[in-house]
Amino acid sequence: MASTLQTGITAAAVNKYLRGPGKAYKDFESIAVPGTLLGETKGGSTFDWGLEFHDVEPDGAMGLIEGHRFISKCIPSLEVNLLENTATSWTGGFLPAGDSTNETPTAIVEYLGSGSAVRSSAPTLIGAANTIFSTLQIWYGAASTDAVQATITTDYTVATGTGVVTFIATASGGSIADADEVTAKYTYDSTASGDAYNVITPGQVAAADHWTNIALVCELSNQTYTNPYCVFIVKNCLSEAGSVTIPSGALEEAVLPIKFFGFFNPADGLTLANAPVEFWLGAV
Repeated sequence: MASTLQTGITAAAVNKYLRGPGKAYKDFESIAVPGTLLGETKGGSTFDWGLEFHDVEPDGAMGLIEGHRFISKCIPSLEVNLLENTATSWTGGFLPAGDSTNETPTAIVEYLGSGSAVRSSAPTLIGAANTIFSTLQIWYGAASTDAVQATITTDYTVATGTGVVTFIATASGGSIADADEVTAKYTYDSTASGDAYNVITPGQVAAADHWTNIALVCELSNQTYTNPYCVFIVKNCLSEAGSVTIPSGALEEAVLPIKFFGFFNPADGLTLANAPVEFWLGAV
């Protein structure tokens, strides 16, 4: 009697393949309201439930025992490899808690006024709160002499939240005379709409830096199904910054490898029922 090859092949199986790279979205709600598209990818994506297990091994056990295994940890992740360089990809995506406000560092020399004027008015720097205060220098002197650099706390103080400079009177130890001309030199982050760059810097992680979720929306091979999609979702996520390899070839593209991890929200609960991960499989 001829043998029959045992396989799982059926006529309907070809309709249920997961095909294509899918689309990565920030803050996904539904297929109809998918959120913010992160753009093109290269190299595929990787989803991991992030489950770790604890096996109780009592004396006398020769191996694993039914009923003695427990899930001890759930740290789900979704890793995507983005091709497009956007502010969303870099801030909160590739760089968690990154700061970017369409800023361009701008060096400036700003005339503040005479010594008597600045003491009475407490001028606000043009850079205001966007001033990079580590670069701030105050200079003073008569018009016909070389300028002298003022000393912070002795000659002036500055409010970093507003950029207001308060000058100390000579009677209180300040060095700037009424007739002196006062100038500020510093760099600030310009936020004008025509700025050439989004300047991105690392920031400390805060609750507001968590995305609602990251979702990879994929499709089943038969698009005639009512819901021919499957969605991998990692919730309340933060990314983990990786490294960018700059290509050596003229016609090669750099890839931003971004790995998002899901975090439990204590307000929702810390049990597996509240795990920050879901997989949606469309009813076929």
